[in-house]
Amino acid sequence: MRAREPERQGFTVRDGIRLHWELYGSGDHTVFLLPTWSIVDSRFWKCQIPYLARHCRVLAMDGRGNGLSDRPLGAAA
Repeated sequence: MRAREPERQGFTVRDGIRLHWELYGSGDHTVFLLPTWSIVDSRFWKCQIPYLARHCRVLAMDGRGNGLSDRPLGAAA
């Protein structure tokens, strides 16, 4: 369950892999919440996002292979 739903969400593509992002709030300043570890998705920030989004724009992303981002197979990926 989320404390706040994103205003927008989508994907960006890097080396053919789709990376999921979510945008919350608005404002002149942006806080970019990166994955804290290689096995953690953006839901890690679910308690901080509502507070931050009241004061600025918040961009959160799922790292490669986590959350809604693509999970490429093979050692080369």
